[in-house]
Amino acid sequence: MKIAVVGGTGLVGQGILLELSKDTTLELHSISRNGKRPNSIAGVNYHSFDLAHDTSWHSLLQTSDWVIDCVGILLPNKSKNQTYENSSIEPAKLIIDSIANFDNKFLFISANSAPFFLNNYLHAKRTVENYASRKLGNRAISVYPGLVYSKFRRSNYYPAVILDFLLKFKLFSFLRKFRPISRERFAKEIHYIIEGKNSSLTYRI
Repeated sequence: MKIAVVGGTGLVGQGILLELSKDTTLELHSISRNGKRPNSIAGVNYHSFDLAHDTSWHSLLQTSDWVIDCVGILLPNKSKNQTYENSSIEPAKLIIDSIANFDNKFLFISANSAPFFLNNYLHAKRTVENYASRKLGNRAISVYPGLVYSKFRRSNYYPAVILDFLLKFKLFSFLRKFRPISRERFAKEIHYIIEGKNSSLTYRI
């Protein structure tokens, strides 16, 4: 089975590829602007493409059994000219359009919920979900994690660990919607979905 992870060098994309690399039956491809990095994962084929200004990546996605979209930003950055439109929504639409006439599956990393100041982030996620559903029908699958945390990113690791602790002891249960999940656990859920198994992450809570 051939898997293409768009945004494969980001925190979430790397986690997914690290988990999938344990399965030697999978042919893994990472697509990003930068291509291979010093901490690249053995067994993964790395490709450097600019989605907006290149079309040579189309054939790679079109011949993949699964296309996983990990592209996107948490917050806009004016100095880098990063907006939700140009950094999350438009790349996803390009990916979806490229495979619309094929029969592979599309897996989108959406979000379960977020604090009020990230309402535009959630709106961008839902915009992509709706577009994928219209263009791909039941070939499009979305997953709804909350805060995906890792020791490699301290800014979200400690808040997520505290939140996870409170939820395990059923304290402040209204915080469940933020659904903290470790990068490793999240990647395993993605693996389950690819294998045709059920995952609770395919449902919002």
